[in-house]
Order: sequence, then structure tokens, then C-alpha cells
Amino acid sequence: MLSIQERAVACVLLAASFRRGPEGIRDLPSSVNDLYQAVVTRPDWVTARNLTQQALVVCRVLLESPVLDARYEADVNSGRLGLGAGGNEEMARATADVEQALVQASQQGQQQQQQQEQQEQHNDGGGLLGGGESDPWQPGAPTRAGKPGMRGGLFPEPAEEQPDIIHTWLNAGLTEGGALQVARAHGFEVYLGERSTTAQAVAAAVIPIAPTEESIDLTVQLLSSDFTVPADPQVLTVRRSGASDGRATFDIVPLHPGPSTLTVTVDVKGNFLQRLDVTFDVGSQARPQPDVDVYGRPIAAAGVLGERIATLQFLPTAGGYQLIARQVSAEPIDIRITPAELAARINGVRSELLATVQNRAVALNLDITPQDNATALQKLAFEGYLLFRSIFLGSGASPQLVEVGKWLLTESTRADFTTLQVVSSGFPVPWPLMYLTDDFAHTPLSWDNFIGMRCVVEQVPMLEIATAPPEPRIDPTPSLSVRALYNTEIDAAMPSLPVTAQRSYWQGRGVALTEGTSADDLMNKALSAGATDQVLYLYCHAEASSLDPADARLILSDSQSVTLGQLQVFAPWGSALAGHPLVFINACESGELTPTFYDGFVPYFLAKGARA
Repeated sequence: MLSIQERAVACVLLAASFRRGPEGIRDLPSSVNDLYQAVVTRPDWVTARNLTQQALVVCRVLLESPVLDARYEADVNSGRLGLGAGGNEEMARATADVEQALVQASQQGQQQQQQQEQQEQHNDGGGLLGGGESDPWQPGAPTRAGKPGMRGGLFPEPAEEQPDIIHTWLNAGLTEGGALQVARAHGFEVYLGERSTTAQAVAAAVIPIAPTEESIDLTVQLLSSDFTVPADPQVLTVRRSGASDGRATFDIVPLHPGPSTLTVTVDVKGNFLQRLDVTFDVGSQARPQPDVDVYGRPIAAAGVLGERIATLQFLPTAGGYQLIARQVSAEPIDIRITPAELAARINGVRSELLATVQNRAVALNLDITPQDNATALQKLAFEGYLLFRSIFLGSGASPQLVEVGKWLLTESTRADFTTLQVVSSGFPVPWPLMYLTDDFAHTPLSWDNFIGMRCVVEQVPMLEIATAPPEPRIDPTPSLSVRALYNTEIDAAMPSLPVTAQRSYWQGRGVALTEGTSADDLMNKALSAGATDQVLYLYCHAEASSLDPADARLILSDSQSVTLGQLQVFAPWGSALAGHPLVFINACESGELTPTFYDGFVPYFLAKGARA
């Protein structure tokens, strides 16, 4: 029987190995492989945020699976497994935390065991029903069979509190009739509820509300370079009915006659949720009926929005792009960089990344030599820094844009800056590879200066909403419906036979599996309106065109290719997929693809009804 200390060490080591995926358990006994499968499929493993929480999940699984626990201990006792030694600071801290948790749980279990025995002695006259000694390491109170309970103890089962999805309407418009006049204040209001027949801008909205809450607060702000607008946002409280308590009202003042755009942004917990671009014809004598562009969270997001402290929004405009960075500026900021200039900088980063991973000495070894590491860092950092400068610090950058660059440089080092949310259209920047420093020539290089090493980058395509998004959660009961499409010719070129391995993986998952290898399987089956697949997995080749985004293509078996243009014509957006699948494109040569490949296929699948 492992001691509490040995149990803590074992759970931490197992959790650290499981983090690495199947590679972490290669060549280990079947008990560890079975334990891995039992652990990584649990919701509490997916939501665990650090090694301590992950190790406690391993403890739970061993506790709930006495047969698996016995097999694992037998492998340890027979010498097929060791408990290991050493480790880094994170492992040492996690081991101490888990050991403390196990000690406290053991004490709780002993106290509850004593109380149970005393109660049984009182009820039965001498404890004839009393069980044997409790297992001291196991948390919680033992049952009659001697196994401790888990629920409500030190390691309670985590509650899966998925938010409820409220479908409502965002309404916005002028509060009075008549024409908009330059230099005159006009009222403008924003509210949620029933679809208005009088508001000048209306959009479907999807609001997540926690099951324990009766309402949620949304932040509404106006932005414009054509109107004077209040700098401060307003808060709208939205009930479960979808209606807001009252309306957010603003005074707006047109700055010039003619087309003038007012941007309405709606956030929840710092997350971008909805955007309306309302363009009036200022000075027109008739009541203005504006042009309205609607943008919002694509299919995937409404139910999984955590709090965000850093959000950037990008949209293409004449001569460049527009940036909304409310943490720095209350007004939209112009980025004077052409798509061609931006593409050159993006391709520079991607080319260096591709050259690095195609280096056989790097690609075929688990450990990178110090020389290869230094070379890769120098080249990737240089291109990543050029990308940073070209966007935020270029010769034509405004003072506001430079401030955003400085803000990103300094704030991204904060401990609570865990996620950078980038909402964009036509701005497919590889943010994780952007390198941040204020003096590249005289500052020592460090991997930690890449944005992707400082935080998680959450990239959200800004799409025009045509229909309300589907429920973001996938219900796997009674089974999960998966369609996997392959290019079987990949095995002919790779001795590791990756397609065979992929097929074996899916066939062993216990899912409702449909397989295919042809263009027809993709275009006329997987993307038919009646398709009920919940996961669409593409394991194939891909190519992109630098001249025409519509010529980007997915290549399946027998060199059968399907271009984005063909999909848009023969499997158009208007027929949404009934299963609203998660689409995963696992494409060979993806490092060579241009940004237009992702900027084309991502909006296409989302517009077809994909969750993500």
C-alpha cells in the first residue's frame, strides 16, 4: 500500500505525463494507459487549471476505480514502474499541495469513520455491522464496503455549470424623428428584448447567463470618428426573458454632412459580443434610414465566455484597417498598412517557422540542441518583431496606435494577462509569433517575449450574423457523431502510416463514426444541409493561392481537390449544417499556407453553421 507521500508523488508524476498526451505514456504498462484514458476524458481534467488540480483528478480516478488502482500499485510493487524523483519547481509545489490535501482528507475520513462506528454501536449494540479499518490515504468517508465517499468531501466532484443561452434582439436607433444636423445633439438608444419594428438597427443577439443567475450585465459603448460620442460606456442588465432593464441612451453630435458611421459595441465580461456599424446620411431632409452592418460572435462562443481584460478588434477600411482598443482609446484607431504589406510581414514569420520545423535535426529529435535553439530564436524573433513594428510602431503610426503597442508590450507581462482576445475580419495575423520588445538590437533574446509564450491568444473571426447561433455545447449522448475524411495517399509517403493510425484511433473511440476519402464525401455528404455530424475531422493535404482566396483547396484521396469557391457554389452558406459540427482541419503542409486560407475557410464553415 502506497503511503500518503508516495501517493502524492505518484499522482503528480502521472498528471505531468498525461499532460503530454499519448507520447507521455508510450512504453508504459497497460495500467497506466488505461488510467490515462479514464483521466483525460473527464470534464474535471479538461477544466483543471494547474498541475495540482490535474493530480487531484488522477487521485479521484484511482479512488473510484479500485481495480485500476490495484493494477497500478501491482506494477509499482513489481518494479515495472517507479515513483520517480526530482522534477521542477511546479512539480514540487504540486506534490506538497496534493500531500496536504490527502492528509486532510484522511483525517476527515477517520473522523467520519469513528462517527459512523459510534452510531452503529449505538444502534446495533456493539457494532456488529462495523466495517474494517479504513484505507488511510483515501479521501472522504468510507462506505459499508470500506470505500470512502467522494462527494461533498475534500475532493467534491466539480459542478458543470454551463451557462444557459438566451436568444434575444439588439435594438438601436435615434430617439426622435427628423434629419440629423451637423453640430446638433441627437439622442441615440440601445436596448434588448423583442425585435423592434421602429428601431433603425436590429440584430439577433445570443446572451449567456449562468444557471444560478437571473440576469447578466452587458457593457454598451458608442465609437465614432464621424460623431462626437460619450467616452464612458453604459451598463444594460438583461433578464432571462431577453429584455433589458431600461435603455442605454447617449447624446451624439454629427461632425460633418454626408455618410457618417456610428459604431455600437456590446461586451459581456470584457468579451466582444456584438457590433453594429450604423451609417447615416447626415443633413438629409428625410428621416434617416441608415445602412447597418452587423457583426457578432460566430456560432461557437456565447456559452463559453470567460472574463477577459484585453480585447482588440480589427476591421478593414479604405487604405488600411481600423482598430478598436478600448483599454487605450475611446475612439477607433486607423492602421495605415496595406494588405500587401501586412501579408509580407505575416509570410516572413511563417516562412521562418516553416524553415525551422523542416530542419531534420529539429523535426526528428525530441531534444533541440542549444545551437538549433539559438538559431531558431534569433530568426523567429527578428521576423516576429518586424511584424510587431509594422503594425504598431511603423513610420505612419499615429500616437494612439503607438500607445496600443506600448500597452501590449507592458501589460502582457502581468500575471493576470492570461488571454488576449483578438476579434478581426481580414486581419489574419499569427499573433502567437509576434515578438514584443522596445529595443530589439540591445535586449537579450528570450522565448518569453513572444505573445504566445505570455498568454493564450483567442482569435475570433468577426462575421456578419445572418441567423442566430446554435447551442454551443455538444451533447454526446447516446453517442457522439463523427465524420472523418482522409487523404489515404499520405501513408504512401510517410513510413509512420499516420492515416492508418488516425483511423485506428477514431475506430476505437466508441463514437458513431462515418469515414470518407473523396471530394464527393466532403461536398455532397459532409456538407449537405441534412448532415447531423457533431465533429467533422479532415486529415488531408491543403493548398492556398496567393492570387485568389477562392482557389484555396482541400485535397483528399486520388488527388481529388475541393476549392473554397466550389464549396461556396455547390454547398452554399444558405443551407446550414443540421449537426452544427466542430470542424477540425488537420492538413499536411499547413505551415506553408497563406493567411488567406484560414481567413477564407474559417468564415465559410462558421457561416455554414459550424460551432467552431
